[in-house]
Amino acid sequence: MNATDELNEEPTVEKWVCQIMAAEGVIGVLGNLLVCYVIIRVKFLHNLTNYLLVNLAVADMLVCLQVFLYYLTSDCPLIVVAPVSNSVRDLFCRLLQSKYLAFALTNASAYNLCVVTTERYIAIVHPLHYARKLTTARIATLIALIWVISFVLSLPLLFTMEPSNDANKICSIKYPHRLFAILFSIFTFLFSYLLPLTLMSLAYYKMQVTLKRQAKALNLQHARAAAYDLLIARQNLVSMLKTVLGALIVLWTVDYFAVLLCLQSTDKAQFSFCGSMIYRHIRIFANLLFNFNSVINPIIYEFKYKKFRRGLKVAFCRCSKRQGGNGVDVEMAPL
Repeated sequence: MNATDELNEEPTVEKWVCQIMAAEGVIGVLGNLLVCYVIIRVKFLHNLTNYLLVNLAVADMLVCLQVFLYYLTSDCPLIVVAPVSNSVRDLFCRLLQSKYLAFALTNASAYNLCVVTTERYIAIVHPLHYARKLTTARIATLIALIWVISFVLSLPLLFTMEPSNDANKICSIKYPHRLFAILFSIFTFLFSYLLPLTLMSLAYYKMQVTLKRQAKALNLQHARAAAYDLLIARQNLVSMLKTVLGALIVLWTVDYFAVLLCLQSTDKAQFSFCGSMIYRHIRIFANLLFNFNSVINPIIYEFKYKKFRRGLKVAFCRCSKRQGGNGVDVEMAPL
């Protein structure tokens, strides 16, 4: 879900846009569920990096589920939701309408991608420390912390929405302070967008430099074919993960910068452009792109990740199972 819409007067959305958003949600849930199924089902995909990709897929799947529920029930509802009890209405407003779940789950998606990047960074740049640093207990603790931090960072949003006394509205906005929307928008830009993307970009740059140096060293040493195969496999995996990161940058950037351009509500914004129809349509388009980021990763795996593509065939084609089970897993080897 768009990380800042509710904080900056989300533009009225036509019903066809809501239908597209809901469709994105369904496709994203099914695509990420497929990633989890294939990796869990196929034995030669059972390794740390792929387990981390499953965790990332779970985060993206929950984002897509939340997108589907939000656009199914909110500003231009495809179905009418009328929670009857006060407790249900309160949960509906604070968790869904406030976009608390949207912020928390998109944070989890971004930071889980950071964990995948960290694992590959250590495997390539510091291979001798891989087994010591990336123990099962440490990875489990890190993943748990990522999920907890993602939800904790979004806690202020729980207090920005409450059940409405208006018979025509289920929820009403109630900011704790008039500067809340501005400060929270800047905070999310820095810690949900700029920080993780900068760190991951630097890590992939360092990995690319290391892989090129390793390739040059192997060439000078006239290394055996197996060493080249391992290096090429690592290069292919890094290339796939860079594509995932590149997609995130492209699909999130428009939204975050559109919000930074107009931090306040349109009647108080620093530019008259913020109240125009052009800006309104930019926000709708940015929202579509933002949500699509949680849909696209399974597509990237299919086109860029050879082992996942082979695993997909093994999982659904009986004729491939015997061949797939005999594959040698060199792509994820830590050394």
